[in-house]
Amino acid sequence: MRVEILSTGIPLLDEALGGGLLEDSNLLIIYRTYSRGWALGFEIMRRRMAMGDFGVILDSVLPITPLKMELGAINFDVEKLGEEGKLAVIDIFSSFHGLKYREGYIYTDPTMDATTFLPKYNSLYKRVLREKIGSKRPIGIDVTVDGMAFLLGEKNFIKVFQRLMALKERARVYEVRKRPLNIFLLNKNRTSDELVSWMTLYSQYVIEFEPTANPVEERLFVRGSPLPDFVPTEKGYVFRFVGGKVEIKKPK
Repeated sequence: MRVEILSTGIPLLDEALGGGLLEDSNLLIIYRTYSRGWALGFEIMRRRMAMGDFGVILDSVLPITPLKMELGAINFDVEKLGEEGKLAVIDIFSSFHGLKYREGYIYTDPTMDATTFLPKYNSLYKRVLREKIGSKRPIGIDVTVDGMAFLLGEKNFIKVFQRLMALKERARVYEVRKRPLNIFLLNKNRTSDELVSWMTLYSQYVIEFEPTANPVEERLFVRGSPLPDFVPTEKGYVFRFVGGKVEIKKPK
């Protein structure tokens, strides 16, 4: 079966990745406290949605109100996109804490806990697939892997994630629909090296952000890509987040 290479919508990033993102692939974005590297995931989502994809945010770290505030700082309007039928939020955080919302684009299950997470998450995702996504390609962002590991416990999360990878493979074999893109955000200061290692194993693409002496710049390194045209760079790329916009440049 032929696998399509999809653009991130950011030409220089496509080049850095060796051509783009394989459909049905996982992109892991690793960053640190105070980093704005996580904004890259939402910039990719924004641009893919402009190409017709449907956005799915899996939120495990914040209630909806502060999540909207946080994403508003990068000009990503969750409420507007949700009301326009372009985006859904599977709200794990609110599910664990018994919160429900009136908005039709926010999906929760207040009976969810660590022991019932997998079947209840699956049920919510299938509802989103049926009610919102339809024939569109889903692009999902996990906000965040470390948040989910905290809710479920790291060891349990790794087992759950392995099961999710098996379900993903089953869907690839038996379901006829556009295959998704998956973006995982991981703050390495909030988790163990073991979890970073496991997530790197299960991610076809790995991008890591490193701080620099300049407080408004970070270094973006592509640590891994499955594409034959991928060439690692020693200096990485210059990443800036200015005025709510992501900038990526080659170093001088």
